[in-house]
Amino acid sequence: MHVIERAGRAPTVVCIHGFCQSSAYWSPTLDRLAAEGVGALAVDLPGFAGSATKSGPYTMPALADAVAAFLGQRGLKDIVLVGGSMGGVVAQHLVLRHPHYVSRLLLVATGAATGDPAGAQAKADVMATAPWNEDTVTPIVAGFFYSAPSPGKLAEYRAIAMQASHQAAVEAARSNANLRTLEDLGRIAVPTLIVQGRYDKARTVEHGQLMQSLLPDATLTVIEDAGHTPQLGRPSEFHTVAVPFLLAR
Repeated sequence: MHVIERAGRAPTVVCIHGFCQSSAYWSPTLDRLAAEGVGALAVDLPGFAGSATKSGPYTMPALADAVAAFLGQRGLKDIVLVGGSMGGVVAQHLVLRHPHYVSRLLLVATGAATGDPAGAQAKADVMATAPWNEDTVTPIVAGFFYSAPSPGKLAEYRAIAMQASHQAAVEAARSNANLRTLEDLGRIAVPTLIVQGRYDKARTVEHGQLMQSLLPDATLTVIEDAGHTPQLGRPSEFHTVAVPFLLAR
């Protein structure tokens, strides 16, 4: 599994990217943690970006198992796990299926159930028949941001999206559309911080509030003027909240 990594002391922070994203979406967070002397890494999930050729299945539980296998191979334990968007769903499944790996959990722009499963499934079905090209990924990437990045950054994010395997994108979208962890959140006992962007249309503040109400030890923070990637859209505000949580023991 492809990773980007910053060396440092424990606890190791492990970041999981969202749909059609990559480890690069967490580079600013890794840099912030490295400045504090803390080790951190971000993975490219199987089927996406630098791990595009890695075989599936590409369902949320299978992706969680793949990350857990990677942690085992690296001898990592008591990690602080970060998941954004689809990566937050993968992170929930990882904690539920492999709880011994995780000591703290940061969920960003994610939820425990899709608001409109039928609609999300229909979008995945359309994606399955569409050519996997820039025209297809452009609206996906645009939805990540409340305030559009520079044209150069948008081109970079579109290129990352197109690196994904078409099969992985479709299978992950279908899985994410239909799976839910709502009934299982009570089993996630680790301290959890939930961060939502005020103007995120995909995973709303209400999604965060619902998760907070069901998790035994959770705090919710809303980042103003942010959309679906607050760590990139409002990095100062995001890291002011996230870094102290990630460093806490």
